[in-house]
Amino acid sequence: MRARYRFAEWTLSVMPDTAVRHVGRCLTCRERSSDAADADEVQVWCLRHAGLTHHSGYELAAFQCFDATMTDPAAGGTASMT
Repeated sequence: MRARYRFAEWTLSVMPDTAVRHVGRCLTCRERSSDAADADEVQVWCLRHAGLTHHSGYELAAFQCFDATMTDPAAGGTASMT
């Protein structure tokens, strides 16, 4: 039996009540900070980690959570494989 796949249209929406979050990562040992709403908190973690380890390279990333919703009316609002 062969599966048939059909492409469907989807849209992303920001999850309600979620803010942009920030996380820091040490580029030497890959240790990460806890995620925080305030980028300053993450920068303080990076500085503390640098003071403890003498590691000097860090990455600060921001992310936001999204919901994926099917918007293809031909699919009836649900994903399907036939």
